[in-house]
Parts: sequence; C-alpha cells; structure tokens
Amino acid sequence: MSSERFRQRIRQRPLLTLPQIIVLLILLAALFIALDLNQREQAGQLIGVGEEALQGEINAEMTRQVELKATLDYVSSDDYVAAYARDEGGQVQPGEKRIVPLLVEATPEPPPPPPATPDPALDAHPWQAWWHLLTDAERPFP
Repeated sequence: MSSERFRQRIRQRPLLTLPQIIVLLILLAALFIALDLNQREQAGQLIGVGEEALQGEINAEMTRQVELKATLDYVSSDDYVAAYARDEGGQVQPGEKRIVPLLVEATPEPPPPPPATPDPALDAHPWQAWWHLLTDAERPFP
C-alpha cells in the first residue's frame, strides 16, 4: 500500500507550481529582451564604421569628375583640334613648313674582347702551395 500512496502523491503533486512557472516565464522574457538589446546595440555600433572610407571615396570621385570635366573642355576646344591635326594628323596651316625628323640607325660595333685573365701558375712556386695547405695563411713573402 505504501507504494500505492507514493504513486498517488506523485500524480497529485505538479512538477512546477504556478509561482515557479511565472518566475520562469519572466526570466525567459528577460533573457530574450537582453539578447535583443545586445544585438541592437551591436548593430548600432556598426552603422558609422564605413562612413569615413565612403566619404574619402566620394571626395576622390568628385576630384576625378572635375579632372574629367576639364579634359572634356580641353578636348572640345579649337586649340586641341589644331594640336591634334598638327601632331597626329600631319596637317599644317598655310604658311607653315612641316619638319619630319628622320632617325638614322647605326649598326652596333661588336664589343671589344675581354682582357685575358692572368695565370697564377706562372708566378707560383711549389712551396707556396704547401705553405697554404699547412697553415691556411697567405704566403709570408713573395
């Protein structure tokens, strides 16, 4: 019978009471809120990270735009057309003479032969070789 009573007590007693369930739900809600706030805080820190690099790129492109606009203005001018016609097109204005430099190619001369290397055997004596092998020093006198 005691085992029967024990089974009934287990069936009757719930695993968690109502206040425990409420506290657990509050803790879970607080955990989710804290994680969400942390995620939002990290996202907020990343907002301005690339702003300086992007501003630098914008400034460089604005400078490039001014340079390209100046190039366009020059290319559209009469001075450029005249310079292009003279330099690239080979045209001249009335009264001008065209001068074309001619390059004369010279045949290269063969390089002089290198000087002969002196033969150390001519000045060497047999005792000098033995001296060098035995002492690892230069010869004491010539």
